[in-house]
Amino acid sequence: MSLLAKRAGGASKDLSPRSVCSMAARPISNRAPTTTFSRNLILPDFCTRTYASTAHSLPRPPPRGTRTPTPALDRSIPPPNTSNGNTGNGPSTNKSKTTSQISSRSFNVYFWGVSLFGFVLSAYLSSLYVTYQREVKESAMLELDQNADVSSRWLDLSRNFDDEVDMSEKLMSLRSKRRNLCQQAQGNVLEVSAGTGRNMDLYNLDPINTPRDKRIKSLVFNDQSEIMVYQAQKKFEQLQEETDAIAKFRGPVKFVVGDAGDKRVIRRPEGGFDTIIQTMGLCSMANPVGFLKRLGELCRQPGERSTGVDLQAVRGQDQEKRNDHDAAAKASEEETDKGGKILLLEHGRSYLGFLNRYLDNIAKRHADRYGCWWNKDIDQIVRDSGLEVESKKRYHFGTTYEYVLRPRKESAKDKV
Repeated sequence: MSLLAKRAGGASKDLSPRSVCSMAARPISNRAPTTTFSRNLILPDFCTRTYASTAHSLPRPPPRGTRTPTPALDRSIPPPNTSNGNTGNGPSTNKSKTTSQISSRSFNVYFWGVSLFGFVLSAYLSSLYVTYQREVKESAMLELDQNADVSSRWLDLSRNFDDEVDMSEKLMSLRSKRRNLCQQAQGNVLEVSAGTGRNMDLYNLDPINTPRDKRIKSLVFNDQSEIMVYQAQKKFEQLQEETDAIAKFRGPVKFVVGDAGDKRVIRRPEGGFDTIIQTMGLCSMANPVGFLKRLGELCRQPGERSTGVDLQAVRGQDQEKRNDHDAAAKASEEETDKGGKILLLEHGRSYLGFLNRYLDNIAKRHADRYGCWWNKDIDQIVRDSGLEVESKKRYHFGTTYEYVLRPRKESAKDKV
């Protein structure tokens, strides 16, 4: 046997079939260096067999230094369509997930917001109910007759009456209603139940910018409480100090303490008062009907000549159309003149039954605290006074009344 055959036979004895196959499958670069005659070596059959586990072997990587070409995209194949409900990781799926997350977050915010609002509202209503029940019991224990005189509640120097009513008047927008009445004042003006002067800055007191037929000639402020009249006077003085000299009020101003229903308290000027204003005053009167009747006497009567209002300026347009029949025209003016105005802004009973029951149940407690009977029938009081109703408005479920009253022609007597 030749030397080559011996070497080949010795090598075959040391190698197992599996090791021979693995060595054959290695890349040439990783194999151990061999002699030139090993290329003619014939491998046994078991190294060339194909087994199931090696049928789909991974492709060999390309040699180093070579660049694999990128296959061109086939634009004839349309992109996958996911609009038919197919799931995927495309932009439409991400958008739907984002929308669902936003919807879920919005629902949570809405749910907790409504829950918190409901909790706060229920707590507030429960507090109101407990307070109402307590005040009903306290009101029942008070020995106080309906419409009794409670004016002594205004004599407490430690109380700030403006602070006590500011919030309620803001919620009810009473400031604008007060302004609406005060803007109608003209001529000789009387304000009864003036209180602390809450209407003081609402009058047209500027003689320059106010039209001639709307100017105020004189002012009289009246209230039963000496403390309130003092506060109203201080407000008026401060208001005039803050006003320019050219716009200051030049007419006479008086502050009177006492019950305007008493004929000895307020003197009726010549020609009567052209405008009488009362805001939130009848609720405190022990005799509101008699009080309104007295206001009707103090007011300028129908056909009576006014000393505070220039009627010629008021009827300027009619003056131009007047013909030579002066006597007939004068008689027509006296018939159409309705006299002065009585402007009222009051609060009382509602046109709702359950609200009236609420007002009645704690009326004593409210009167004892604020000196005000808030369950009076204002409509009935006005009817019993005999005054003529020119206009009437009601607000806040009928609890707030706004009147424009005129004295009747028959009541032009007993002028003092």
